[in-house]
This record gives sequence, C-alpha cells and structure tokens, in this order.
Amino acid sequence: MIIQWIQDNIWEFSGIFCSILGVYFSIQQHLSAWIWNILGSLLFGILFYQNGLYSDMELQGFFIVMGIYGFFQWRKEEQNWKAEKSSNRLIFGGVLFALTYGLVVGFLHSRLSNLVSFAYLDATLTGLSIFGTWLAINKKIENWILWIIIDIIYVLMYFQKALWGTGVLYILFIFLAIRGLNQWKKNLLS
Repeated sequence: MIIQWIQDNIWEFSGIFCSILGVYFSIQQHLSAWIWNILGSLLFGILFYQNGLYSDMELQGFFIVMGIYGFFQWRKEEQNWKAEKSSNRLIFGGVLFALTYGLVVGFLHSRLSNLVSFAYLDATLTGLSIFGTWLAINKKIENWILWIIIDIIYVLMYFQKALWGTGVLYILFIFLAIRGLNQWKKNLLS
C-alpha cells in the first residue's frame, strides 16, 4: 500500500523526503539544510501547480531563491553561529506584510484564475512563510514559533485538498519546529 502511494505520488513523496532533511539540518544549524530545502521546494512547486495552489507554487520559487541566499549567508557565518531574538517592531512589521500580501495576492489569484484554491488563505500563509524564511535566514529564534502556527493551518488546508502525504509532513514539521525552537533556545542561552 505504501509503495503504491509512493509510485502514485512521486512528486509529493520526493518533496516530503527532501523537506524533512531540510528541516532536520536546519535544526542542527547545518549548511546542507539549504540544499535539501531547495530540492524540496522545486518538487513541491510542481505538486502545488498541479493542485491549483498557486500561492504555494509561487512560494516555492521564493524558497528556492532564499535557499540560495540562505546557503551563502549561513556559509560565511557558520563558525560564529548564534541565534538571536527579534524586536516586537520587526514581528509586527512582518505580520503586517504577510496580511497585506495575503489580501493583494489572494485578490489577484481569485480574479485571474478559476482554478485557484483557498486564494486568500493560501496567499496569507505564503506571506507568513516568506517572513518565516527571512527570520530563519537571519537566525531569529521566532522563526520556529511562526512555523508552528503556519504549519498547523497548512495541515488543515492540505487535508482539505486531499494532499494526505503533505498534510502528514506538515504535522511532522510542527514537531520538528518545536524541536528546533528548543534547540535554538539552547544556542541563544549559551
């Protein structure tokens, strides 16, 4: 049964595999996280396009670009790796950006395509994911808290789209984000 699901959902399975490795190595603060994240994003971009989740598809393109940037950013600072806290102003500005992004892009997608699913929710989650990625690249510990919230909502959306493997992946991401938060807290305190 599992083998058949993998064969029937090879894009989803491959994206899941790469994404798990990406998050695992992010928790470990290892540079290879960005390579796995880039590969996972490429595969999920294809999957989301096939399922009408256009904001998620576009987000994967952003993740690829940010993965390249994150790789070089972490590479030059790997010896002095230290997690940091964000200011309230930064958090407020990031959430405001995400909500604005969600309204604008959600509106555009709902007007330009009749195949789009969850236009406003998908776009808002994309905006929050952009902000979460920026926090991660800049080693802000709050990225993990934001990912926990985002992933909970993504689980519900993916189950609605019958993307069962992706939904289960995001449940795993919630637990990995909790682990990442705890691991980075140790780094923050040391």
